[in-house]
Amino acid sequence: MSKAIAYIENTILAVTLGIMSILAFANVVSRYLFHYSISFTEEVTVNLFVLLTFLGAAAGIRMNAHLGFTMLFDKLSGVPKKALIILSCALISVIFLIFVYFGYDMVSFQIESEQKTPSLGWNQWVFTLGFPVGCLFGLYRAIEAGFREWKQVSNEESGVKA
Repeated sequence: MSKAIAYIENTILAVTLGIMSILAFANVVSRYLFHYSISFTEEVTVNLFVLLTFLGAAAGIRMNAHLGFTMLFDKLSGVPKKALIILSCALISVIFLIFVYFGYDMVSFQIESEQKTPSLGWNQWVFTLGFPVGCLFGLYRAIEAGFREWKQVSNEESGVKA
């Protein structure tokens, strides 16, 4: 299942980055050649950037690419090390859960109030949905990373190579 989710993450990241690049490039060319800015490009690019940020954070967790201060973690072993894994996984998960909750709340409010985007006149919730969805991916990856780290520490303690 993790590979399928990774494929979905990577596909959305690539498509989002591609759309953002094309829109930004088109806007630069339009301003340079025609002295006219395409107004909706900023709206779409900024909103897609939110999705890109949180999905990118989830992908970073998946690939263990986030910077970390591991001096304490590396010096610990046994129960204290496992407690630190649980603590860090719980803290990250709680943050993502809070983001999902408030993101859902924001999307619900925008649906109820029928908010529209300024330039395109689209429903604002369509863009805002990227925030809680990206955070759900982050939550999944945080929990997955916690289990992966726990398994690695357990294997090291029992002398099994991972």
